[in-house]
Amino acid sequence: MNISHVFCPLLAAISGSILSGTALSDDIVLPPPDKKGGKPLMQVLNERHSTRSFTDKPIPVEVLSSLLWAAQGVNRNDPDYRTAPSSRNSNEIEIYVVLPEGAYLYKPETHQLQKVIQGDMRAATGTQEFVGTAPLNLVYVVDQSKQPGDFDAKRKLVTACTGVGFIGENVYLFCTSAGLGTVFRAMLDADYLQRRLQLPIFKKVLYAQSVGYPSNS
Repeated sequence: MNISHVFCPLLAAISGSILSGTALSDDIVLPPPDKKGGKPLMQVLNERHSTRSFTDKPIPVEVLSSLLWAAQGVNRNDPDYRTAPSSRNSNEIEIYVVLPEGAYLYKPETHQLQKVIQGDMRAATGTQEFVGTAPLNLVYVVDQSKQPGDFDAKRKLVTACTGVGFIGENVYLFCTSAGLGTVFRAMLDADYLQRRLQLPIFKKVLYAQSVGYPSNS
């Protein structure tokens, strides 16, 4: 197997609209992700690291599309099969995409963003100062209604956190290959963020992850 093609992020020249320049009042159908190219897997693993300082450069919608597909996109004919595994294939983890213009729920089945909240709520996604200016914050939420009914509370928490870990590492690998910076975060006020996202009681905030072009400073 040629490991150079195991992970396939977007490296071609970016063209088209910038997400910050598009009308975000409605749901967004993302362009098809770029599944070819990218750095060799072993090189990406060697270069992977966390970044906490970002420029204010917005992330192009084409890059966001490929990033979200890498995180948890559909990679087989059955929409339940994703780039990240989940316990009993329950796909209980949801990704909320928090941008300067608003918050959106990523829908892997249709590869689109569903509007949730209008307005900038990036600062609400964590307690560290940089999250308020990072171009993109991903919020990972478990939908407990999708978890196996025979799991006890401890097992449900363990499998949910494990699922988020798979997704978060996919984001790390994509960002490393695509020239983006990222950091996985547990420092957040989950209850406050749940209220801001207007989540129902059976959905719980677990972690978050900031993404952007790394600052040289």
